[in-house]
Amino acid sequence: MNEKQRLTKYRWLVSSLCVWLLCAWVAQQPVPAKKAPVKAATSPAAHRSATTKKVIKGTPVATIPGATTTINADGVHVDTESGLTLDETMPLVKGQCTVCHSSKLILQSHFDQEKWIERIRWMQRTQKLWDLGDTEKPILAYLAKYYGPIKTPFDGRRLPLEAPKWHKDTGQ
Repeated sequence: MNEKQRLTKYRWLVSSLCVWLLCAWVAQQPVPAKKAPVKAATSPAAHRSATTKKVIKGTPVATIPGATTTINADGVHVDTESGLTLDETMPLVKGQCTVCHSSKLILQSHFDQEKWIERIRWMQRTQKLWDLGDTEKPILAYLAKYYGPIKTPFDGRRLPLEAPKWHKDTGQ
C-alpha cells in the first residue's frame, strides 16, 4: 500500500471516529425542559385555584391540589399532565396506573368494568402488578365511569364529517 492510500484510509477512520464521538456527546446532553403552552385567552373556568369546585354541565367536580387543569375538546376538565378526567379518584388512578405505563393507554381504552378487571388481573399475572387492595373498587369505578364503552360503534376509522351548510335553506 502506498503512502497516499494509507493517508486516505486513516482520514476516513479519523472522520468516522469524529462523527461517532459527536453523536455520543449529543446523546449525553440533557434534554431541555418543555416550555409551558401559551394559552390565548384563559377563561376563569379553565384554570382555577385548587380549593374551588368546578361545575361541568351541572355536575360539581372537585379540583385536585397541585394539579393543573384544562378543558378538553368535549368540554370535560382534565389533568394537564396525564389527560385523565378530573375526579376525586383521579390521583389514585394516576398514582397506581402511570407508575408502569403511560396514561395514554387508559385514554385510548374503553372497556366495561368486567373487561377492566380482566386487564388488571392480566397485569397482576404477567406484568407484576401489585395487589390493589381497597383501592381496586374506586379505581374500577373511575375507569368504568370515564373510560367505559363508547356509545357509538367504533370500526377503527374516524366518524364521518358533517355535511357543510353552504347556503340558507329557503324552504322551497
